[in-house]
Amino acid sequence: MRIVISSPPKMGNKWIKCLLSRVYELTWINGDESPDTNIEEFARFVAEGRFPDNTIFHQHCRYKPQLCDAIEEVPAHLVTIVRDPYDAFVSMYHWIQSRTNYDRERGRVRPKQRPRDVMVGKPIDDPVILDYLADGYGDQIRRGKEWVHSGRAIVVRYEDLHRDTMAELKRVTDIIEPVDPARLEQAIEACSVDNMRKMSKRMSMHVRSAKVGDSKSTLSEPHLKIFRERYGELVKQLGYEVR
Repeated sequence: MRIVISSPPKMGNKWIKCLLSRVYELTWINGDESPDTNIEEFARFVAEGRFPDNTIFHQHCRYKPQLCDAIEEVPAHLVTIVRDPYDAFVSMYHWIQSRTNYDRERGRVRPKQRPRDVMVGKPIDDPVILDYLADGYGDQIRRGKEWVHSGRAIVVRYEDLHRDTMAELKRVTDIIEPVDPARLEQAIEACSVDNMRKMSKRMSMHVRSAKVGDSKSTLSEPHLKIFRERYGELVKQLGYEVR
């Protein structure tokens, strides 16, 4: 059993990875041990035996048919998780603040700046962050839409997983490999919000509020206007309501 989760950041990647790894007793391939997202590197990753049986990893690459072909040839199961892009933006904002503090505490230097790094240390309604939302956030929604419509991955919606974790996890595992409901219950308990936060300091940054609709009390009209004008069609194609 091998599973690859490929989704944009802040979709719930670590939650679905935790759940599936617990259900099937899979080892996580983390950080530098996971492959780059280009086809050549993934092929080398597999050829060198770095993707052994009973493992799982997640990545944030764009949908590529050739990559899906390579994953299926391993063979491995491909899963993608998507989330309301309004909530995902709020989650990314809070994560980038905590990530920066975490790196600073450990004296780490980021190898390169990313467009989203402009959000560091600024209130969420700062003009710089509104500019990032308008010019830099669309790629995250686009990547999610591409995976959802690819037909190559098992699609999980964060909201469905949150609403009825047992039912959604059963749906997904029935596609991969059906298991006893007791194993699903054990995985759900092991991957509760509190338990995931206790796994590591790094995990506690990724698992913040674990809520649905957090953006409704956080984003203001300027944010919503940008979503409507710049990403309205993408939001609908992803399967969510434009506000």
